[in-house]
Amino acid sequence: MIVRVRMDAQRRIRIPKKTGIEGESFLLLSLGDYHILFPIPDKKPELDVQGPISDLLVQAELVAAADISERWRRKKQNAD
Repeated sequence: MIVRVRMDAQRRIRIPKKTGIEGESFLLLSLGDYHILFPIPDKKPELDVQGPISDLLVQAELVAAADISERWRRKKQNAD
């Protein structure tokens, strides 16, 4: 589902109820000209993480960068 939202003069964004997105806080991910909102759950899930969180964050960054590169490569191929 794609829903267009607008920002008001106070820089607030209203998320329509029909999206089903609930929450009081969100994570805003900026990727160049694009922005993605992720709801942060009120109740944190229990995770069994092996090793330090900093290593997990580095690994997540690497996987995300590889995914973005692959998507851009496919997009460029489809455009040609």
